[in-house]
Amino acid sequence: MDADIRLTVDDGRAANPAHFFTAGMRLLELLDDLSETATLEWVFTDLKLGSAVSGIAASEQHRHEGAVVTRSAVEGLSRIRSGQSAPSDWNPNAIKTAKNMVREVGEHAKLERHGSVVYLDQQLSEGLENATPWVREFYGSVRGTLTGFNVTRGNRGSIKPHGGGRVIHVKFPSGLAKKMRDGLLQFVEVEGLIRQNDEGQTYYVSADDIRVVEEPKLSWAELRGYMPEITGNMSISEHLDAIHGQDALEGPHGKA
Repeated sequence: MDADIRLTVDDGRAANPAHFFTAGMRLLELLDDLSETATLEWVFTDLKLGSAVSGIAASEQHRHEGAVVTRSAVEGLSRIRSGQSAPSDWNPNAIKTAKNMVREVGEHAKLERHGSVVYLDQQLSEGLENATPWVREFYGSVRGTLTGFNVTRGNRGSIKPHGGGRVIHVKFPSGLAKKMRDGLLQFVEVEGLIRQNDEGQTYYVSADDIRVVEEPKLSWAELRGYMPEITGNMSISEHLDAIHGQDALEGPHGKA
């Protein structure tokens, strides 16, 4: 099996074990952040000593997803290293993980994928710093289909939101593992600490609870399509912000 991606640590010198193992962990975290499923697993294809070099590939049942994710990782890092903004399929968690990987791996590391090479160096570190996005955190809930569930490398789940959009990544405590397993492939509501990007898109939730709920017949987007006047042709987030702002101006006793 050919490697989907190859990591080299301490290129041209004897490898520092701390650099190698830390970089490997961060690389897997980055691939998880970019994946559309929580069930993606990886295997070694080759491992060399000296300057530590490791090749990994997605397991057989996830070959297509592995190719997509590793391409996103290498192309995204190359883009950021050149001074451009992060790709649209990168969420803020991926930026944070990449920053940690570059900071902890040392100065002589690189990633390779089918002839493309990106160096994990100071130039990339500066690019990642400049690409760090705004993040909004708040307590709330998300609804959608629980498409994936994994406890083999951290407790992770994935939700396809109702009405479409990119997968929402879920982190959950071990006490919720049974509820997550019972909710797999069902429509669920997850409560917890939610993270949104600067476009108001939810990409992550640290779960406190999960329950199976009845799937609604219409999404917000479909409802707005039937009744555009309900939000004054604003997006749902803009409409809710306007309502909250009006409430704050009026106070508990009506308009000032």
